[in-house]
Amino acid sequence: MSNIVINIPSQGQQQGYQQQQGYPQQQQGYPQQQGYPQQQAYPQQQGYPQQQMVQQPYPQQQAYPQQQMVQQQPVLVQQPVVYAQPGFNPNTHQLVVAEKKKKGWDRLDRDGIFIKQKMDLLEMMTGCEQGNTYYVYPLGKDGDKKGKKLYKAKEKSSCFAKQCMSAECRPFQLKINLDDDSEELDNEPFLFIDRPCKCTCLCCNRPEITVTYVEDGKNEYIGKVKNPWTCYDIVLELFDKDNNLKYKIVGNCCQVGLWCNGPSDCCQTIDFDIKTPSGEIVAGLRKKSPGCVAAMVSEADNFSVHFPANCTKEDKALIMSAVMFLDFRFFEEKQKKGQGSRM
Repeated sequence: MSNIVINIPSQGQQQGYQQQQGYPQQQQGYPQQQGYPQQQAYPQQQGYPQQQMVQQPYPQQQAYPQQQMVQQQPVLVQQPVVYAQPGFNPNTHQLVVAEKKKKGWDRLDRDGIFIKQKMDLLEMMTGCEQGNTYYVYPLGKDGDKKGKKLYKAKEKSSCFAKQCMSAECRPFQLKINLDDDSEELDNEPFLFIDRPCKCTCLCCNRPEITVTYVEDGKNEYIGKVKNPWTCYDIVLELFDKDNNLKYKIVGNCCQVGLWCNGPSDCCQTIDFDIKTPSGEIVAGLRKKSPGCVAAMVSEADNFSVHFPANCTKEDKALIMSAVMFLDFRFFEEKQKKGQGSRM
């Protein structure tokens, strides 16, 4: 008779067996747990472009180019901070601006000028009349020159005209050039003054000059300066390019300096008024002798000129040219020796 053995599992073994048998059920539930596309709202959470558009003002806040332009504007205004070479200075983080050379018109942008006639040693030693040379400086507050020369003017005329012709009819040409330390601008033509020969007799055929702008190869007529006939005062009339009378330069004939070249101040200075056509005094100029001793051996004169307020650059050029014509016309040594009338 055989023995039959029946193994009855305990309660703990039954639970473990059921857990083992339930493994396939848990595995079968894995696809349900593996509902990654359903449970994971990654595409919804991955709304980074939507959140970026809502949160970002990044392109709006990043106004870097505009801020950079605002920072550079004061640098462009802060002139003259000029360096030797244009570019960017890494030490100061500033834009380096190249220096702008002042041309002819820019140098007249001031309230006045000082015109100094050069003393010619050859003329002093020989007594032979030489061509006049003038230097133009900025005008200082004390009425004297200051700073560097702005222009230089040299007379061009024949030897016969200088030695034999009087101030009434003496022709000449005067070239006003730039005077600069830079070789590029030095001696560059600016204005051209021409005085033709005229046989003057009282009110007939009065002396005059024409002024032309010749910088950078141009040939633009600016105006003319004419010496009208008067019985007493010294008068110059300034006309623009349209032949309109702009100013008059008037010197009173009762001044001692016109008739006597003594050592006192009244003999060394002569004052002129710059008037409008209606007669209103708007500015003035003064002729100064270089000194008593220098005046005895040379005819060199100095002029301090104040420009009228709100006058144009062409008017300033005419006034500067008129002062040189004034010296040629009335204060040349030949004139002082009696080779003609002052009027």
